[in-house]
Amino acid sequence: MLRALARPLLASWFVYGGVQSYLEPEARAARVAPTVEPALEELGLEDVKTADLVKAHGIASIALASALALSRTPRTAALGLAGLAGVTTALSHPFWKEEDPARRDEELEQFLKNLSLVGGVLLASTAGHSQRHIDRKKAKKAKAKEKAAAAKAKEKEAKAAAKEASKKKKRAA
Repeated sequence: MLRALARPLLASWFVYGGVQSYLEPEARAARVAPTVEPALEELGLEDVKTADLVKAHGIASIALASALALSRTPRTAALGLAGLAGVTTALSHPFWKEEDPARRDEELEQFLKNLSLVGGVLLASTAGHSQRHIDRKKAKKAKAKEKAAAAKAKEKEAKAAAKEASKKKKRAA
């Protein structure tokens, strides 16, 4: 029961952030540009715009957060979000570069908030599926096994009947 509530609540921040990144990438791109643009140049990707990377990051966040919220591959989704959030945290809030003490404290606070979200999704990645989901999956597997066994038995019966009909036909001839 708690997982059914906790996952969407945790995912909500990532969906919100992803939507904001996609709709308004300029502000976020300006924040990470001093770190990202030199790296892009070093990799020979001068044509790639930081705003486009921010948009792609937003789309990935929305997709992974939706998967987490809906409990579709929750472990994979949570690990993906942890990776995205970790990169975002380091690039968006480099408190260690701030010289103004007040600004450094603000950035440190934001850094730690984001880091706590990384911790949350890492915890979510260890949680797996709920017991109800596991029970439903087992029941579905058992039903499929029964259906396959019944089909196999029916096929065996049909073969036996065909064989018997063939024997009768030979005897009659």
